[in-house]
Amino acid sequence: MTIDYLSNIGFTYNSSTIKWNEDRNSIRKIFGNKHREDDRTINVSEFYNGDESMNINQRRDVYENLNSKSDLLFLNYNQHNRLTELEVHFGYDILINNIKLEFGKEITEFIKLFGNSKIEYSETETGNYILPKLKIAIANDEAMGGNGNGLSYFYGTSDISHLTE
Repeated sequence: MTIDYLSNIGFTYNSSTIKWNEDRNSIRKIFGNKHREDDRTINVSEFYNGDESMNINQRRDVYENLNSKSDLLFLNYNQHNRLTELEVHFGYDILINNIKLEFGKEITEFIKLFGNSKIEYSETETGNYILPKLKIAIANDEAMGGNGNGLSYFYGTSDISHLTE
């Protein structure tokens, strides 16, 4: 299955366009309510002299095995339950500006295609790439704790400033 990523808009899944800032419950209906809610607070106050205002409030829905036994994606929301991020770990092809990202395929092939299309990118760490104009990040297997240079992770967001600062 292919997800069409529409930077600044959202993405298309199964012929439904899902827009950034869309309500969590309406998105759940599009996905047939086949999610696992994974909301939690990650306490990082010990790294900030006990300042609990720095804690991370994660709000996400996890979707596994929607179309096959090997697909996994996360939809992340803000504190108002509005969509802000898409994370795909495997099981989908991602289509962006006529470039088809396929999991397991050599990540540098995609980077070359983006470069040929005059889309700027930078390698933030070995195997991790950020493409600010598209508001995406991609990573290879090794960067995700495995072995190899195949695409292993896709991240798209409504606001990428937290990765570019």
